[in-house]
Amino acid sequence: MKNDQRTSHVPIILLTAKADATSKVTGLKRGADVFITKPFEMEELLAQMEMLLERQKRMAHWFYEDTQG
Repeated sequence: MKNDQRTSHVPIILLTAKADATSKVTGLKRGADVFITKPFEMEELLAQMEMLLERQKRMAHWFYEDTQG
């Protein structure tokens, strides 16, 4: 998804039972924005989602302002 320009902006959250460091690094290197292991706290997942959406809003605003001169 991250290699396709049409979907590269979509945040990716991996929710997995693989908790070892190698799996985490592999997932992040393949384009995951967040790596959460099971069992997980719903509050953590929601906070991660909120932060990803906020980051996207800031980036969109920044690019919009940059194109407006």
